[in-house]
Amino acid sequence: MKKYYIAALSVLILLGVFYWFYASSPPKELSTSNNDDIEKESEETNAAEYGSVGYGLIDLNGKLIDEGSALNSKNNEVTVVASVDNDIDEDRKYALLIFEDYKQVNFKAENKVQEVNKFFFDAKPNTSINFKVSVPIRSDSSELTFVIVQKPEYKLKELDLNRAGILEQVLSMRYSINKADSGKDAKKVKQVKPDAIVKDGFNENISITNSQEKLQSIMTEKEGKELKFSAGNETNAEIRYAIIALKDWEQVAVRDNTDVLYTTVPPETRHLFDFNLPDVERENNFQLIAFPFPYEVNADNYESQQTFGSFRVVIQNKE
Repeated sequence: MKKYYIAALSVLILLGVFYWFYASSPPKELSTSNNDDIEKESEETNAAEYGSVGYGLIDLNGKLIDEGSALNSKNNEVTVVASVDNDIDEDRKYALLIFEDYKQVNFKAENKVQEVNKFFFDAKPNTSINFKVSVPIRSDSSELTFVIVQKPEYKLKELDLNRAGILEQVLSMRYSINKADSGKDAKKVKQVKPDAIVKDGFNENISITNSQEKLQSIMTEKEGKELKFSAGNETNAEIRYAIIALKDWEQVAVRDNTDVLYTTVPPETRHLFDFNLPDVERENNFQLIAFPFPYEVNADNYESQQTFGSFRVVIQNKE
């Protein structure tokens, strides 16, 4: 397996662009954009400059692990090495999150004794980072997903579609576990009935909005605010989703005490669900993540390896 890369694309937008993130060609794509608050460059910056972020898992024998394949476990624990190549000319902060059957779990990183549910790490320009990760697993679980968040502490409050599109990207690695023992049937999980079903051509995989009629982007909003999220399907075959919510990179209920919301969306359709933003003590990032084809991850099925993120919403407290 080749390590998964976010490689840069040339961008022809705004004269005198400042670069912020670097992006990649398919399967996972980011685009360059400006971020005045993080790093300014001269107006003569060449928009064709590029970099890449590579990420993957390595087994204890030093072999890269194919995404979608089955992870080996010993004594109900998976141990791997996470690898991130920060091949760009800037410092970059990342966060690693791990989900077992779409629920966030604790793990150990860098041989530390204490377990955490999110692990922050910094990468210097043009360097690689490798660190050991150990994850306890249940004997009846089916999937283990590793999610890498870029710039987890950055809060985008203004409507900048370029930066918002970058921040929504989910760098994920999905694997099956307990393959022989798992008895879950992907089609028998409890589905949640949508509050509305819309066919209007705006079928992004996962979006947060305040309107049923259009996908109105929400960048910042007060805690407790009632909004909607849309789970869409642009294809000509139905897509099953497992959808979760993250507040400050910790899992919270999507709605109605539902930690994982399952829905099956017909072709060229989107499902709308009402929900309320969680309460916060200070400004927090909030994001929804959708896993297509839950419990069906497979090395031969690229669609089952994908993960989609909504735009981040900065939740503000009412005071």
